[in-house]
Amino acid sequence: MSQSSAPQFRGQRVDTGSKWYDLFQKGVELGTWNVERLFEEVGFEEDREVWQSLDDRERDQIRYLLSGFLDGEREVAGDAATNLQRIMGAPCLEDNEAKEMYMTMLTLTEHKHTQFIDVYMREVMDDRDNYAELDPRRGTRIPIVQATGLGEVFENQGLQTAKAAQTLDPVDIAKAATVYHLNVEGILARVGGFAINRLSQEAYLPLLNHGFKFVSTDEGRHITHGVELLKELVAKEEAGEPEFQGVKRGIVRTLHHDVPYMADFAYMFTDAVGDPLGLDIDDILLRGGHLIDGMYNETLGLDIDYVEMLDRVNDRYQEIREWDLEDVVEEEESHYRRRRGVATDGRGDR
Repeated sequence: MSQSSAPQFRGQRVDTGSKWYDLFQKGVELGTWNVERLFEEVGFEEDREVWQSLDDRERDQIRYLLSGFLDGEREVAGDAATNLQRIMGAPCLEDNEAKEMYMTMLTLTEHKHTQFIDVYMREVMDDRDNYAELDPRRGTRIPIVQATGLGEVFENQGLQTAKAAQTLDPVDIAKAATVYHLNVEGILARVGGFAINRLSQEAYLPLLNHGFKFVSTDEGRHITHGVELLKELVAKEEAGEPEFQGVKRGIVRTLHHDVPYMADFAYMFTDAVGDPLGLDIDDILLRGGHLIDGMYNETLGLDIDYVEMLDRVNDRYQEIREWDLEDVVEEEESHYRRRRGVATDGRGDR
């Protein structure tokens, strides 16, 4: 990210000329869109009409895509509020005050994304996948997410951010930023946003598309934050600072861990449902590959082996193509229904 021109005023503790301050200020200016006002201005009616006109397979394709977003936004919002704020104050980092200021904006926008998608799915679609009352925090995910590798990615995000918040170690911070900003926001969310744009060609949902324009703009700043943070850590490792040795290895290992599970996101809303809306899985995977190359190789200067990445994705595909996705999801739903029975009447399903 290019550094903005220095303002005409300066603070005592806040470097108003830093890129982190610039990122915070952009969040103030661009990230304050009002979700409820958007609902009032655009309305739900046209989206509801389009939704009712779709067949079951088309609805499943959209539901699965948005379910991944909803659980993902909830997870990143929680981790930003509980862990990332603490990480930004780590002694090993620079410009901590501005970083912590920006994190307040990031947390706000992540909660707004959850607000938008959650209300949209309830008002336009249905709530048959909703088991949130069983555990309002991390733990009870939407069945399609829990049934696929997305749950593993979000779990890894939670583990890495929690660990980094406790140790404040540069390598742990690098792993947390990698899974949070690059893998979840930089790959999953941007590929998902690409799919939302493609959907409009076959099933135009004006409120959904309008909201995701704001979501995508917010995510762009979040990714910039993560990339700049990782560039800072990598530069210090390359400068030979002992505390930062192992940063690049940690980044690469985190990518390797998450890639097979991230492939499930594409599978569950393309091949698994027959792809009625034309979200071709080859296009989706190609998009993901370009994102990996741009962030990991071109920006961070790493040497990610594409053959190895493709092999990992292919191995995962050979495994998940043997699934009956409906059976896998039904198993998760049955598990949740049993838990819901216990939670509501103390006896369980009988």
